[in-house]
Amino acid sequence: MKAFHAVAAGASILMACADLAGCSSADGRLPPSVTTEVARDFNEGDALHTAADYTDDAQILAPQHPAVRGKEAIVAFYKANIDKYLGFDNDTTWSLVRGDVAIEQGVYSIRNVRVGENVEAGKYIRIWRRTSNGTWKLFRDMYSSDSETPAAVSLSPEEAPGQGLAAK
Repeated sequence: MKAFHAVAAGASILMACADLAGCSSADGRLPPSVTTEVARDFNEGDALHTAADYTDDAQILAPQHPAVRGKEAIVAFYKANIDKYLGFDNDTTWSLVRGDVAIEQGVYSIRNVRVGENVEAGKYIRIWRRTSNGTWKLFRDMYSSDSETPAAVSLSPEEAPGQGLAAK
């Protein structure tokens, strides 16, 4: 039954994308300066600045986590997840702009910069909205790890390359 719900949800998303793709011709793609701003702001270590990339009514749909709803909750989410020893990177594999709405699909990685190892990789879908001043803000941000059970990363100073990453 669980697999059925996953297939049904995937089919619904594909139908919505097909419907969107069937509308008038594409307005273009999101520029890299937009699609990389969350990673840039995360890596600067400022939760407030990172949350500023989102609309006031945005949601982050993280795996095994209730939806993070609204700017205040998004600030708290980033305060809990930004760490000077973690680096975040994303690469857009596809995007589509229709008027003031855009969809972006891509892959991401998280790196423990202290030990020089990637500790997580996955994929994401983002929905963007263009604001009245022309800037793009994230409206929905959904991601999932490629690992069956993503592990939290220990950043203890004793940890060194080759010792592995301790799961919490």
